[in-house]
Amino acid sequence: MDLSISYHPITQEQMQTWYFDAFEDIAVANSLKVKIPQEQLRHHKLGELEAFYQEKYKEIITRSRALEYDNFNKWHAYFIAIAQGFFEKFYFVHGSALSAIIDDEFHATYVTPWEEVAPSEYLEDMRVSQKLDGAYSAGVYLSPEQVKCLLHDYKTDKEIKEILDEQFPKRKMDVLLAALTYASDNNQGLLEAAKVIEQGGEIFEEPTCYSNLFNCDVISAAVYTSELAEHYDEIYKGTGE
Repeated sequence: MDLSISYHPITQEQMQTWYFDAFEDIAVANSLKVKIPQEQLRHHKLGELEAFYQEKYKEIITRSRALEYDNFNKWHAYFIAIAQGFFEKFYFVHGSALSAIIDDEFHATYVTPWEEVAPSEYLEDMRVSQKLDGAYSAGVYLSPEQVKCLLHDYKTDKEIKEILDEQFPKRKMDVLLAALTYASDNNQGLLEAAKVIEQGGEIFEEPTCYSNLFNCDVISAAVYTSELAEHYDEIYKGTGE
């Protein structure tokens, strides 16, 4: 899967506040306080950044309100992931996804159907999937309980560890574990999405983010750039594609 996949710690209640309530009444967006990480304050004032990202968040909600898709994953669920990044930390990896795991029992155990998460009126006449539906789509949602269960089982169940390690090789597993741990510590679920972040076209070019890129945890960028460096090193040595 040649896509940037992001993981967003979020509860059902936060989905309601940050997305559905604002979707119903755009004025709600004005009452919500966006999250500005400390590292963004080195060169900008807090008030300036809050105003900028508050406006960007409202633009995202306004854009969603203007759409008429028949695909829940590519519409509401995807925009929930974008909205989350204005208020909370998130993570990303390139080329690995929980959605890509083909084990049906894994998904039955660790994934919550959207019908149990989203308000029913947002699902009417919609195609809904429990996996990613290509680029610009949300995928699986793990409830807070499923997050804790998966984190526990990874440490104690050899089969689950093998499934995850195969899909998230090398340090990519560090990113997923960081996302699961953060969500578990904060009693949040975990939402998967494709292309909330788009990698740059040039080596080490800063990626594009439809949310607040500075709320992406630093481990994501560290793993991505180290893997990119390894890849280009192989090319220069004539051993890679």
